[in-house]
Amino acid sequence: MTSATGTLNRTKAGFTLVEIMVTIAIIGVLAMTVSFVIPDQQDDQISETAEDLHQRIRYAQEYALVRHAILGLHLTQDGYRFLQWREQQWQAIEQRGLRAQNWPEGMVWEIDSETEELLGQDEDAVESFFAPKEERNNDDEEAVMPQLWILGSGDISVFTLTLGSMDVFTSRSWRLASEDGYQVSLEPVNE
Repeated sequence: MTSATGTLNRTKAGFTLVEIMVTIAIIGVLAMTVSFVIPDQQDDQISETAEDLHQRIRYAQEYALVRHAILGLHLTQDGYRFLQWREQQWQAIEQRGLRAQNWPEGMVWEIDSETEELLGQDEDAVESFFAPKEERNNDDEEAVMPQLWILGSGDISVFTLTLGSMDVFTSRSWRLASEDGYQVSLEPVNE
């Protein structure tokens, strides 16, 4: 019989520094990859707000068409609201779906609207909107004037409205537009 003699191999009781550093580097790369894949919460808020506004504008067109009303969309720094032309002045609408809405934090907008061309189609509308101030019923200190108008025929101002974020690192903005004065489109803006 032979006996086994020789050196005894010892097993390591821990990890080497190189193994720990490689593991940390792999975890870091995976974390960075996940952060690029998961969308930014602010991007989600902007896209949800753009889709919501798009649906509300389409609803306002239907509302104006069914009721033969003249509506307006008034945009401010804080949010937006729909108005209706009644009794020779713009009045806020409290109808479900057309109530005032606030922008998400950090939201910015830019609008280019051709409202005058829309009103040029109807002389009575032009006279009523642009009546001299003494003929209007002005109880308010200043009349609110909407940037977009929606006529009772469903026609809307030709416009382009861009919604984005104040954060310069956010890459996605959204554009609502009507090029023909009736259809309203929503599409992402690639910058």
